[in-house]
This record gives sequence, structure tokens and C-alpha cells, in this order.
Amino acid sequence: MDRLRQVISAGSGIIHYEVEKHRHIGEALETFHKTNAEAIVIIGGQALAAATFEFLLEKDPFAGKVPPLAILPAGDNNIIAENLGAQSASPHRELARLLKVRKSGQLLTNILSVPLLKVEGVYGVGTVYGLYLCCGEVTREKNIFSGAIAGSGLLSRAKRRLSTMGFIRRASMKARKDKGMDSAVRVNLNQRGAVVGRYFMVCITTLRAVLLGAQLPAPQKADKLQFMSVENTSEALLSMGKQLLKGQFDDRIMPGQVIKQIAHARIVQHKPFVLDGSYFEVEKNGELLISSTDRLSFISL
Repeated sequence: MDRLRQVISAGSGIIHYEVEKHRHIGEALETFHKTNAEAIVIIGGQALAAATFEFLLEKDPFAGKVPPLAILPAGDNNIIAENLGAQSASPHRELARLLKVRKSGQLLTNILSVPLLKVEGVYGVGTVYGLYLCCGEVTREKNIFSGAIAGSGLLSRAKRRLSTMGFIRRASMKARKDKGMDSAVRVNLNQRGAVVGRYFMVCITTLRAVLLGAQLPAPQKADKLQFMSVENTSEALLSMGKQLLKGQFDDRIMPGQVIKQIAHARIVQHKPFVLDGSYFEVEKNGELLISSTDRLSFISL
């Protein structure tokens, strides 16, 4: 935190709030509204981002004109920060880079306008807002969601490639052993019938990079959610692995893999799931309802 304070003190035109209680978020947003903030920078992980989303959508402190949001890495949300252009897992470095971009007048050049996920059925919470949800066997690999951010350098790319190959090997070996249906996931998309299966991964997001930096095809409709599922079979995982190494998922029919845009989904399963890098439990009935919200704007560095 001291390094962040040093970066902030060296800048200009910055209103800095250190949030200790939930109500402080609302106070901060009201202040930003009154001062016509150019952008809002969130430094504090999934919980702070989700609470901020909740205030913005349910309280509407900006009267529908929310400034662009920047989400910096904080450990549990690294998968989101990397999606939005972070090049390292150090929040003070990313903040310094963001302020440098602002000084050059390019801060609002690359803006991503997307809806959020509204996730209902979260144990102990009820409803949580986010950008990325994932369930299935892949959630056992915790470093996938909160691990190091791959930079643009050759060494970083080589490390990401090696970790991807190791990830694929482990997943394939486990899939050969797992033949039961005790961890089955029930998926219902757009209320058009349900499918029950053994899934390695079921992911719903409004971002492009879905796993280890590999990107989904460009969405055709900006107000829809991106859905991807991969069955927990050796054939499907091998196909997925090839796409991961390319860094791009194919926009065509692949074995055991589905990619499509949806309006909402109902997922029934009883294991922990990941939302924006953090782990959550489902209610006793195991049912999650996922829908889209109004769009918010995010700064993509």
C-alpha cells in the first residue's frame, strides 16, 4: 500500500479513497460524481470491485452516466486485470502506467463497453455482480484464476506456454480417471432445454480472454454474454489444449466444445465456482441464475 500511496502522491488531479466499510464505497462514488471524475480506478480485488458494481447498478449515483472503470491487479482478480490490459501483477506499477497514459491524453482511447454478469444463488450473499464466471473441474487449478499475469516479453510468453502445456497434461490425466457423474453440471441456456454432463469447464463472461490468455471469438452482439463449455474427455481436452497454445478459440464446431452468445443461463452444480477470480459456494439447491446487466465502460490499457 505504501508504494501505491507514493505513486498517487506523485500524480495530480487524483481523489484517493481508502475503503474500510461497505458504506464508504457509496460515499466515494458520490464524491466522484460531484467532482465530475474522468475515470474510476479500483484497486482492491474481487470483493471491492463487486461491491462497487452493486452500488453503480442498484444505487445509480451517477444518474446513468458512469465514468469508465479501470481494474488493477490485486491477486484474486488477476484474470480480470489481465483481460483489461494489465502487464504485471503489481498494482503500483499498473497504476503508474495508467497515470502515464492519462498524462499523454490517451486514457480514454481504448474503452470496452460490456454488460456485467448478475449471478443469483450465491451462498451467504445472494446476488453478486462480475465479469467472469467459471465452474467445472478446471476450478481445481486455482493458479489459473489468480496466478501471475503474462507480460508481453518473450520470457513471459515462454512461461505461459510451459504452464499451459503442464495444465493440459494434468487435465487429460484426470479426465481418463474420472468416469463418474457425481460432479455433473446441469446447464440450461436461454430457457431452451437443459443438458447434463461431465464438464471440464463451463464459463460465462463478457470479456475476451477466457483461460490462460486464450481469447474467444469476437462477439457478434455487444449486449450478450459469452458462453463456453468443454466436456471432461480426453478428446475435448486435447482439442482445447491446441487452441490454448494458439491463444485463440476457434469459431467452429469442435469435439466436446460449445461457444455461443446467450442472454441468460441456469446452472445447477454443487461444487465451488469462480467469479472474477474468487471462489464462492452455491445455495443448497445448487442453482445459479446468470443474466446480463446494463453495460458499463472499462479502460483497456
